[in-house]
Amino acid sequence: MRFARTLAALAAGLLAAVLPVAAPAQTQQLKVAVTTAAENAPFFSAVERGMFAKLGLDVKVEMMPSGVEIANALASGTVDAGLFGTYPFLTAVSRGVPVVLIGHTWNNALMNPQSEVLSVIARADAGVPAGDLTKLKGKKIGVTRGAGGEPYIAGLLSQVGLSMEDVTLVNTAPSSMATALANKDADVIAAWEPWPSAALTKVPGSYKVIYGGCKSCYDAGTLVTTKSAIADKAKALELFVLGYAQGQAWARANRDEAAKISTRWIPGMDAETLTLALKSLPLDVRLSKNTLDGFKTYSIPLLVAQKRIPTAFDPAPAVDNRFVAAAMKADPSAFADLKEIPAAQRF
Repeated sequence: MRFARTLAALAAGLLAAVLPVAAPAQTQQLKVAVTTAAENAPFFSAVERGMFAKLGLDVKVEMMPSGVEIANALASGTVDAGLFGTYPFLTAVSRGVPVVLIGHTWNNALMNPQSEVLSVIARADAGVPAGDLTKLKGKKIGVTRGAGGEPYIAGLLSQVGLSMEDVTLVNTAPSSMATALANKDADVIAAWEPWPSAALTKVPGSYKVIYGGCKSCYDAGTLVTTKSAIADKAKALELFVLGYAQGQAWARANRDEAAKISTRWIPGMDAETLTLALKSLPLDVRLSKNTLDGFKTYSIPLLVAQKRIPTAFDPAPAVDNRFVAAAMKADPSAFADLKEIPAAQRF
């Protein structure tokens, strides 16, 4: 179910208390679509703490179920930017949608492959011992079709000599993952945070089969815009990435408080679950050559193998580092706690 929400009143109320400095007189507006995912805690924090407003940016927020809906919204021009996963982004590029990657949401710029936002969670009587992926054979697996959990489970199965034909996929909305386990509609779920943590805290006896661990996956979170938005709103996008980077820096230093803020944005989610979800999630907006290498080596071949895209392509034209580079120059302190990207991996 799609629903929209704007926090203009809340942001304005918090701004006076948190950021007493007056916002620039000329305010620019940007429509941003996000999912109810844990890696968006920095974005929610930046909105509520007035970080965008301080930069003279009025961010209008659209909440959507998954990256599939966000990619469609970008294609139709109803939003200017979106925060979602690698696979819906690359699928959109392959279909000719003029989307452009301008940063990461969850990510470790020094890692390739990476899948640490995803986990497989089993119900108590699933018969899948922790760490034993071979026992997934014949099981019902809850995934959101078209989103990151599907290629993730495909990669994990391939590692132990299984295929998608060896399991039954149950198309499950992210917010219904815990319910699917509790009702035994699925034996296990494969999803991104906070939904694995929600299952662990809400379904008695549930346990983690594996965290990340996909050796053929590159699924970093993506901050995406369109070519037309870059042409028309380049300055607003520059301010957005700067405010987002500042939100990430604050969230890395204040994960528990960022989790509490996120409970106001993710329906039915409690602070305990989100604190667990954010505990070790890498939050790094920076792009690196690992981004392109991960797309080329892992993400795109996996999408081709799954017949979700017809053929491989060069992702480089759909990646633009100028906005992250501008943010790093404008506020080096927002990146000071992150490990430096080796020279050979920099754009």
